[in-house]
Amino acid sequence: MEIHQLTYFVAVAETGSFTRAAERCNVAQPSLSQQILKLEQELGEALFDRLRRRTVLTDAGRMLLPHAYSILSELQDIKQGLNTDLENGRGVLRVGFIPTIAPFVLPRVIKRFSNEFPAAILSVYEDLTEVLIRDIIDGKLDVGITSLPIHNKLIRTQELLVEPLMVASSHEHDLVSRASLRVKELDDFPFIALSEVHCLGEQVQSFCYQQDLDLKIVCHTAQLSTVQNCVSLGLGVSLVPQALALSDTSGQVSYRLLSDAAPQRKIAASTHIERTQSFLAKRFIEIVGQEYPSAVQSG
Repeated sequence: MEIHQLTYFVAVAETGSFTRAAERCNVAQPSLSQQILKLEQELGEALFDRLRRRTVLTDAGRMLLPHAYSILSELQDIKQGLNTDLENGRGVLRVGFIPTIAPFVLPRVIKRFSNEFPAAILSVYEDLTEVLIRDIIDGKLDVGITSLPIHNKLIRTQELLVEPLMVASSHEHDLVSRASLRVKELDDFPFIALSEVHCLGEQVQSFCYQQDLDLKIVCHTAQLSTVQNCVSLGLGVSLVPQALALSDTSGQVSYRLLSDAAPQRKIAASTHIERTQSFLAKRFIEIVGQEYPSAVQSG
């Protein structure tokens, strides 16, 4: 028994005609008649008496009619309820952020998303890129906010913005007073490096390799906040995201752009290429795309 068969059955019962029922359902009359016949064969009962001028319900047809009304009404309620839930933003959204992005944008994104969709359940996770990608593939996450590149054929990426990397140094280093800062001058200072388990650490190392730098690395750390603290104590310099520079109100660290090179990272939303993006997921990505540039462009 199929829904469209019940729809055709009700139409014939209400119009008393296969022809008028076909017109109401916008189908060819032979097709409608064939579906009614299949329904009768499945039930093992004739549902209509085909009279010369009118089609009328049999006893079996009269017994089926209220059940058909109930099923079709319930189906309509399901459709309306689903549309209402989608419009009201009901549902669960599971998102992940890499640690070198989360501190600068996550709080404001959560606040805005929660204000816009108070009925939604938002679950947020923070982990390394490889973990987020694995969880997206396994269906544990709906969206991952990461940096590019992502090399996985199952992952769809949507670039949100390009963020410059800046040289961070304490006021003890003389590079603060220099009119301009060239990339090769980084070799003159001890360097605080973020671990390569972070994609940002890997990107910084790749940039330094391309620029043929011979950095004097005095510290490897797994936390961007530790990089910032080491720099503030004058232990060395580093390359950090512009969002970190703009969020630092301590006054202990100076941040500058290089004059002859432009290290940067690309921020993207990562999703499973074979999964349909929900309304909540699409809206969340839009909000991140609006809020992260604000974090980078405003001081």
